[in-house]
Amino acid sequence: MRTPRLAAGGPPGRPGAGWEPIAAPDYDVIVVGARVAGASTAMLLARQGHRVLMVERAGMPSDVVSTHAILRSGVLQLTRWGLLDRVIAAGTPPVRDVILGFGGDRIPFEVRPEFGVDALYAPRRHLLDSILVEAAQEAGVEFADRTRVVDLARGPIGQVTGVVLKGQGNRLIRTAQMVVGADGVWSRIAGLVGANAYEGHPATNAVTYAYFREVEMSGFWFQFTPGVNAGLIPTNDGLCCVFVGRSNDRGADFRASDDEFNHLLRSAAPDLAEMVSEGSRASGFRGTNGLPGFIRQPWGPGWALVGDAGYTKDPISAHGISDGLRDAELCARAVDRAIRHPDGWVEAMTGYQSLRDRLSLRMFQEAQALARFEWDAAEASSRMRVISESVRAECEALEGLGEWSSAMSLSSV
Repeated sequence: MRTPRLAAGGPPGRPGAGWEPIAAPDYDVIVVGARVAGASTAMLLARQGHRVLMVERAGMPSDVVSTHAILRSGVLQLTRWGLLDRVIAAGTPPVRDVILGFGGDRIPFEVRPEFGVDALYAPRRHLLDSILVEAAQEAGVEFADRTRVVDLARGPIGQVTGVVLKGQGNRLIRTAQMVVGADGVWSRIAGLVGANAYEGHPATNAVTYAYFREVEMSGFWFQFTPGVNAGLIPTNDGLCCVFVGRSNDRGADFRASDDEFNHLLRSAAPDLAEMVSEGSRASGFRGTNGLPGFIRQPWGPGWALVGDAGYTKDPISAHGISDGLRDAELCARAVDRAIRHPDGWVEAMTGYQSLRDRLSLRMFQEAQALARFEWDAAEASSRMRVISESVRAECEALEGLGEWSSAMSLSSV
């Protein structure tokens, strides 16, 4: 795996090159990536009247490696955008009970109604991504899957002015006022613009999961036992995502078999393993030998990054989707403001970066510490309380964003 390049010192200030609107672009915004963050960002910008092209290198719909729990802040966003009903209509079961396990202790609690959210959800990714892509298209987004970016177009002062695309044997250039990279941890857009990471940690947590049938668990179970974590996440079609994680320096010892998977489950929690043993595995094993965490510079002249392209952390927090939904709106609001008011583009994009980082840093640090597997049960419990507090702070910030002006013709601005 490639390791994100880390910049010395703290977050950079203002990128040096200037940015000016270009004459008669093909689109106002081109979004690269059509998963959670990309499709949401494209949808929100189109709802504000922008002409948006969204491209995705994979064929859609399709699945990705993901344990797909959506925490309160993510459910809040889907509710605010009018999309939660579609997630429910797709047969995604509501989750109103959660078990947190720390060693031999079990802490059950109910999801209490707050911020207009009375349940959590964990839709399969091919369903969630499809819902977001469809909503984007309904808002007017032009979408091309099986299309990849091979380079960026640049103006005379170095600003990004578009993308060079390759799809179905064709190679073409499309221009835009802004290009938004939402193309994941190994973002090509981030690489092409040289977006440095100013916070980062190496991959440490190897995660393996599979789907099981007939596991009698209607809520989430997140288990933290020294040296291993595990959990259950009910999802669509009566399936339950069962996962285990451990330090990736043990990864070479794992050979994705039922015996080894069940051994890790028993090491995490014998009662959890017993519950899983009453069901049957309905899929192959999937996972990762670890993902690096980083906070990257998320903007520059003519470009922005959102979702995992700009900020990612170890999946042990189960908060990746919620982060993508949160940051989609923060980024879209900033891009919208930058395009409408070019004289204030630096202020708009700096505001996006500042708020994203303020809402992310504590959880980033806690996930990094948990992913090292150097904690005991008491420390894991303490760190999960901090993550819970961070989710609440996110919800407060999202509710406090204020009104976003309704869609208007950009030609009248």
